[in-house]
Amino acid sequence: METVTIEGHIWFQTETGLRIGEGRAKLLEQIDLSGSLSEAARQLKIPYRRAWGMVREMNNNAKEPLVIKEVGGKDGGRSVLTSEGKKIVELFKKVNQCFKTFSEDESHRLSGGEK
Repeated sequence: METVTIEGHIWFQTETGLRIGEGRAKLLEQIDLSGSLSEAARQLKIPYRRAWGMVREMNNNAKEPLVIKEVGGKDGGRSVLTSEGKKIVELFKKVNQCFKTFSEDESHRLSGGEK
């Protein structure tokens, strides 16, 4: 039998309608690292308007805000990932790792290996 590889993308959705996949998790993580939505968008090479729309949608569908935008004075504003936002990023990482492990194990098994 040929080698079989299971591939795919995973996301989760909460009862409130919050959907988190790899792109949104990366955006949240970059916001946390940079403290700036515009810098996070730049790093991920996505338009600021799209990034802001994603954050707005996530905040609207989460039980608590995931990102808080603080309007700033002379140095400008900043974006802060809340503790709920950090929990969501960690949850996605766990879910994604489980999916990757499943994909690798099942690909190996379907290709004639044992597991």
